[in-house]
Amino acid sequence: MNKRRIRTFIIYFILIAAIAFVMVPIVWLIITSFKPRGEIYMPSLPSRWTLSSYIELLENFSFDIYFKNSLIVAGATTALVCLISVPAAYGFANYGFRFSNKIFTGCVFLRMFPFITLLIPLYIYISRLGLMNTKLALIIADTTFNLPMSLWIMEACFKGLPGELIDAASIDGASRFKTFLSVILPVSKPSIATIVILTFLNAWNEFMFAFISTSSENAKTITVGMTMLTQEKGVRWDLMSAAGSLYIIPMLIIVVIFQKSIVRGMTLGSVKG
Repeated sequence: MNKRRIRTFIIYFILIAAIAFVMVPIVWLIITSFKPRGEIYMPSLPSRWTLSSYIELLENFSFDIYFKNSLIVAGATTALVCLISVPAAYGFANYGFRFSNKIFTGCVFLRMFPFITLLIPLYIYISRLGLMNTKLALIIADTTFNLPMSLWIMEACFKGLPGELIDAASIDGASRFKTFLSVILPVSKPSIATIVILTFLNAWNEFMFAFISTSSENAKTITVGMTMLTQEKGVRWDLMSAAGSLYIIPMLIIVVIFQKSIVRGMTLGSVKG
């Protein structure tokens, strides 16, 4: 009994320490965003809680526009990746055709390359299409990078489903399309939730391509907008704290709501039965 208690104590201690290691910087970031500018470097709670950093950030740096642009780009990228990868993965998993394995392998192989290696080809491609300095260019780039991962996860998910599901639907007279909509998609929700979360987070955090391909307020994302807080005299840490606090809100909401789907979906997508 004593050994079990000691083991339980050690496990809880490690978990609490890990949570504190992750959460303390986030909590301190949020607290700092409410400090007056003169108290930013003081290791204490603010003597007066204020929204001045948020007000200046929105009024003088157009941060609300950058936030909206990021939501549009991340949301559109997520929707596009799901619309392409889910039916495509279902086709690869259940309806093989000539060279289907090679095509699928080639698509997934693209994910092995770091995103930075695709910057120059994407930049030339987007430039020739006349889409530079637009949100559509960012959506195309983010979709290109996130599609292989989503395709791989969903293909593994569909292959792991029992074939009896499709057979039973066929016996009941359901068409392939109806089987896909009414039978396959409902049981694939964990994996679909996973690709939604991962794609949104990747698109939300993307910086490099957005930095080199956008210059106007109507196209810049929140990651690019935060670089404007670095001035000649140094970093405006009061504004950076406020920007960081706003920046993490969508990610925290998504992870907290769908954390169970992340774990279950990643398990389904990473193990082939």
